[in-house]
Amino acid sequence: MSGYGGQPPGWRDPYGRPGWDPQGDYAQHAGQDPYAQRGHGYGPLGAPQSHMSAGHMSTGPAIAALVCNVLLVLFCCNPLAIPGIVTSAMATSRTSTNPESARRLMVWSWVICGVSFVLGIAAFVILALLGGLSDHTATSTPANSF
Repeated sequence: MSGYGGQPPGWRDPYGRPGWDPQGDYAQHAGQDPYAQRGHGYGPLGAPQSHMSAGHMSTGPAIAALVCNVLLVLFCCNPLAIPGIVTSAMATSRTSTNPESARRLMVWSWVICGVSFVLGIAAFVILALLGGLSDHTATSTPANSF
C-alpha cells in the first residue's frame, strides 16, 4: 500500500462506492430522494438553504412593518399608524396560511406607515410655521412698573 490513493486490504467504502452493499438492500432505493415526498432535506451542495416552499413567505417584512408602525404610535404620538399595526399583525398571522393575502396586507401596512410618517412631519412643520411650538408663557413686564 502506498501513501496516497491506496486502500487498506479488506476496506470497504461506506460512502456509496460499488461493493459496500453486498446484500443489495439499498439497491432498490438508488437514485431516489428519500426526502422528496416530505419537501425537506439538505438539498444539493452549494444551493442556498430555504426553509420555505414556493407558496410561503417570510414573516420578517411584516414584523418590520409592525415594529415601525408601533414606533410611530409610541414615539411620534401618531394615531394614524394604528391601522398599519392592525394590517401588519394580520399579515404576520397569514404568512403561512394565505401568503398572497399576507403580501397585500404587508404592502398596505408599509403604505400606511409611510403616509402617517409624512403627515406627522407635515403637521410638525405647519405647527412650527404657525408659531404653535413657541413658548408663550414668558410675558414682558416693564422694569419700572412698581
